[in-house]
Formats: sequence, C-alpha cells, structure tokens
Amino acid sequence: MIKKLLLSAFLICLFDNSFGQNNPVENLTWDHWYEYTHNFFQLNWDEPTQPHNELVGYNIYKNNELYRFQTERTIYNYWTPVYGIVTNCDGESFFFQNTGEPYNNGFVIHVTAVYNPGQIESEYLQTVFDGGLLLSTKYFTQKKAIIFPNPTNGILNIGNENLEKIFVYDVSGKIVNEFSPSSQIDLSNLSKGLYIIKLISLKEIIVDKIVIQ
Repeated sequence: MIKKLLLSAFLICLFDNSFGQNNPVENLTWDHWYEYTHNFFQLNWDEPTQPHNELVGYNIYKNNELYRFQTERTIYNYWTPVYGIVTNCDGESFFFQNTGEPYNNGFVIHVTAVYNPGQIESEYLQTVFDGGLLLSTKYFTQKKAIIFPNPTNGILNIGNENLEKIFVYDVSGKIVNEFSPSSQIDLSNLSKGLYIIKLISLKEIIVDKIVIQ
C-alpha cells in the first residue's frame, strides 16, 4: 500500500513538472535605427519552450515598469514601401516614460510570459538595453496628429498644418479613404471600429489611431 502511494506521488510530481511549467521567453532580440526623421525599431522573442501551462500573452517591461501586455511576439515601428510607417505600439512614444519625458539615459527591456491559471508571470533570463532616442536632445518633442474628437461619430477635425495628403486605413492596412489637405474630414461612410490615419507633409509622416463610434 505504501509503495503504491509513493508511486502515485512520484507520478503526480512527474506530471506537474512535465506539463505545469511557467517557462520564460527565449531569444529576446532588439534592433533600433534612425532614418531621418524617425526612430525605427523591432523587439522580438520566441515562445517559451514546451511543455508549459496555458500561455495567454506577454508582459513587456521598461526599467522594470510594465509597459504593456500583448499576445504578439514582437513590437515594431518601421517603414514599408506600401504603407509607410507601420507600428503596433504607438511608434516613437515607446522611447518616452509615463511622465512624457524621453529616456535620456536609456532603458532596459525585458519580457515575461503570462500563464493561466491565475495570470502567473514567468521569470526572465534575458534583457536588452537601448540608449534612447537617436539624434535626440532634452528638447525633443513628439510629433503627434492633432485630431479631435477621437473617438468620433464621423466628423474629424485636423489641426496639423502644411499637409499634402491624408489617408485613412483599416486595421488590415487597406486604404479606405483619401483626402486632400483639409482642417475637417468626414468619415461617416465608415463602419464603427478602429482605423489608422496618416498625415503626409513635405517634412514628415505622422501616423495615429482613430476610433469611429
């Protein structure tokens, strides 16, 4: 009887160790480059080694402060010939603290895996360091789309000046509207949801999110 109990306990421990693991992410890599006038970057990592518990996503940390939770295994901000600047993390704002100030002394990035049950976080084995905005100064100011109201019922006001073209994309990257420079555009023909607006001028391209409700 005792032997059977010991065998059962051993098998339970073996099962837990094989199938109940909160493994860390692997192969964390970071690339950061500058192309006038933008900082582009990509952070990638691999899914934790199997076997592991039910994986629900990843927490990204900057200087040990939680930046965001997401299910993708990458964050990026870069240029493509078709869509221009594309990002899944609000672009160059990644280089700014919660206070709105840039990381002038750089920052350390690490990623943890988040598991069910209980939203348990893994440990992390790797970190990457970034020195902050390239070609930046303490007087650096973020370029933003001046758009309001956002969310909007359809009529969107635009405060940016010297524009040459305005494009609106759906989340798949398809152009759904194109406008000449204007201080107000009408998006009431679009369905409710999330869209991307791109404001193009001679000096820069500004990309932002808009919500139609």
